[in-house]
Amino acid sequence: MFKTIMVPSDGSKYSKKAEDLAIEIANKHDAKIVAIYVINENLSQTYEALEDFGNIILNNITKKAKKFNVNVVEHLITGDPLRDMKFIAKQSKSDLIVISPYGSNQDDYQNQYDNLFFGSITDRVLKTFDIPILIVK
Repeated sequence: MFKTIMVPSDGSKYSKKAEDLAIEIANKHDAKIVAIYVINENLSQTYEALEDFGNIILNNITKKAKKFNVNVVEHLITGDPLRDMKFIAKQSKSDLIVISPYGSNQDDYQNQYDNLFFGSITDRVLKTFDIPILIVK
């Protein structure tokens, strides 16, 4: 059913759950994972620190997937998360996106409002992508 599953991650607790479910689905459907970490071009941290962090996240996804013999293609990119995720989804022919409802900057704040709304990236993905989206909380 699914051949290519895209999973964007920022290392948050919700993203890790999305990673795990994406790997489980990929294992069941003999699919590959397209793991994405986007360095937001508008953030104030140093590029080197963000790049190192992104590589750690992507390497962790690949390590988890290898335990289930699931292939992972890693993408560490700098840019606009929505625009670049759409480009990668199209180029990789992703047929499912497994994404968390909010990013790492929402982990603490979101505890109070868990059922009210999605983070801005997830909300924009829901409104603009035309492939199935699985939101994992």
